[in-house]
Amino acid sequence: MKCKFALAVSLALLVMFVSATSPAPTASVIVQAENSAAAAEIAGGYGGVVTESLDIIDAVAVEIPAGQLAALKSDRQVVAVHADATVAATGKSGRLAVQFPEVTGANQAWEQDITGSGVTVAVVDSGIAQHSDWAARKVLARFDTVGDGAKGDPNGHGTFMASIIGNWHNDVDGFQGMAPAAEFVDVRVLDAEGKGSYSDVVAGLNWILANKDTYGIQVANVSLVSGVNGPYWADPINQAVEALWDAGIVVVVAAGNGGPEPLTISAPGNDPFVITVGAFTDNYTPADESDDYITPFSGTGPTETGFIKPDIVAPGAHVISLMDPNATWARANSDLRIKGRQFQAAGTSASTAVTTGAVALLLEAQPEMTPNEVKYTLMAAARPANYDADNDLTWSIFQQGAGRLWVPDAISGNYPGEANGNMVPLEKYVGPITYQDGAFVMVDEDGRPIADLAGYSWTGGYSWTGGYSWTGGYSWTGGYSWTGGYSWTGGYSWTGGYSWTGLTGSID
Repeated sequence: MKCKFALAVSLALLVMFVSATSPAPTASVIVQAENSAAAAEIAGGYGGVVTESLDIIDAVAVEIPAGQLAALKSDRQVVAVHADATVAATGKSGRLAVQFPEVTGANQAWEQDITGSGVTVAVVDSGIAQHSDWAARKVLARFDTVGDGAKGDPNGHGTFMASIIGNWHNDVDGFQGMAPAAEFVDVRVLDAEGKGSYSDVVAGLNWILANKDTYGIQVANVSLVSGVNGPYWADPINQAVEALWDAGIVVVVAAGNGGPEPLTISAPGNDPFVITVGAFTDNYTPADESDDYITPFSGTGPTETGFIKPDIVAPGAHVISLMDPNATWARANSDLRIKGRQFQAAGTSASTAVTTGAVALLLEAQPEMTPNEVKYTLMAAARPANYDADNDLTWSIFQQGAGRLWVPDAISGNYPGEANGNMVPLEKYVGPITYQDGAFVMVDEDGRPIADLAGYSWTGGYSWTGGYSWTGGYSWTGGYSWTGGYSWTGGYSWTGGYSWTGLTGSID
């Protein structure tokens, strides 16, 4: 069977945001103003009916007469008006299991009795199946923005992600999840078909912010993607994940499944603050790293505003995890069932969950770490994925970021630094890389191309810890270091000559 709005080569149901055509005579929009109360009052003045309050981004979701939309947008008190887009879930898979805990070294953390104990993870997805024995003991709270009366996870994707993060069942090698003692809050934002809306997702993130102290939420897994239609800071979901980051919650997001071409990082993975994860495969040889490679579907940087993404890569091919066989995705992809509740799938959605589990392990070991310290540590401890016979990188920094996730060094290493140096959440930044005329170009803090990169030190935002130069493919001749901040001044061309066509398609 084929799944509507599916991604061409992906996992386990990465979620794609697509524009919705509002039925006449009303339009579904998100209105931002000085605060959510002001936004509600302004929208009401144009006949708008508030459906959700989105305090996290000073906004409200509104149904407004279509004829009043232009007037609302021109109101000087309005900061922004966004179409309330819809979401959909997709997936594809391979046939064999991958031992992702062993491939990332999570099993070495278990040997030190580090299993994610005391760490609460918010899974922002399609829900977590309530009858799953391993999940029933671990879900501290549930919040549902969909409001369709369904219970648990009628789609299947959220349960699959949660199982990757924290399934405590054993196989022959150990636990089946990265952080088997971690606990969850289930934030359901997608319906039985894997669809939702921007406002539903933002409302879920808003709930996490409001309840983080009640449930001790330290990590949010957001295996959702959106098409990029402008600079990252203009996207409401990006604004919301930055608010969580600023509040001390580590946000882990997917790079997207639109690779391998440049500029295929999706939102909110294009946000420079969060941890953006791409996918690699162990090529069915988990004990041999020499034949590993970046999966062709993994989203490739730079971002539309010139940041290096993904930040790291993690296992994202032939991943086995749990799902209710009666879930929508499971029924549509019954050939991907291994046995019982075990299914297999591939994509950066799975890579994201693997990394979220690693974050839970790290936070048990070092509970006082900030999101910037966690991100810096994971990148500093990452292992660049593959060198060839001449000791050159096989995969560019725009494909693998700092390299492959490696849990043992992250837990035991000493990396006294912070990512996102001199950057402040909810301010606007531009990175050092632009994509012009089919090639990557390094720019200075004012966005001007630099002809000679020798010895140049970037002082704009985003702290890079990779420590190596890329000389193959994509016309990159790097060798730079950069820390600090950069303020957007409105004169930067972010389109870079590429054509964005969205991540549409269908699964086989």
